[in-house]
Amino acid sequence: MKTRVPPKLVCLESYWNDRLLQTASVQGFLDALAPLAHPPLRVAHRFVDSEAGIAYYLRRPGGVMWRERELFDAPVYYLAFHGAPGALNPVLGRVEGDRLCEAFAGYGGGGYRNLVYFAACSVLRGKRGLAFARRFLRETGVRAVIGYTRPVGWVDSLVADLMFLHAFTPTRRPGRNLRRLFKSVQRDYPLARRLGHILITGD
Repeated sequence: MKTRVPPKLVCLESYWNDRLLQTASVQGFLDALAPLAHPPLRVAHRFVDSEAGIAYYLRRPGGVMWRERELFDAPVYYLAFHGAPGALNPVLGRVEGDRLCEAFAGYGGGGYRNLVYFAACSVLRGKRGLAFARRFLRETGVRAVIGYTRPVGWVDSLVADLMFLHAFTPTRRPGRNLRRLFKSVQRDYPLARRLGHILITGD
């Protein structure tokens, strides 16, 4: 029987700067994307500013994601942060790769076929970034990670992200079609390839 992925997306986002009158956020773009999916995409969004904040929402067994049953089958976890090879940089300090692996431990268990999308500069860059990706896949069991190998412009990368998410969320049998969907973004938006937009799977 063919099944669609649940139309859900969990987004954790850092504040991007200290300008109180200039609040940039991906939330409005994700909310605008939501009604374009059938059925409409449900977006769970929270701002987090530290390693402790990431753990509060993600880490098992007491994290919010483990206490709200309706989030268990979310197929995409979208992390919008400043980044560095193998790490995220929220406003209150760096979160290294080992802490990210700990926070997502168990997310690929129980038959869940989800992916983690690092919408952040350079997280998958170079030997350190690729080593982090392989370790993350191995220790969390998630289906795949997507991210960038280079510093990227906020709008340029957001276009690639939205194109992938729009293609992915309503698709049947996403595990079988994941690579094809990802390649379609690079075909239709050639800048994505120059941004170092890559998919790494646990296969």
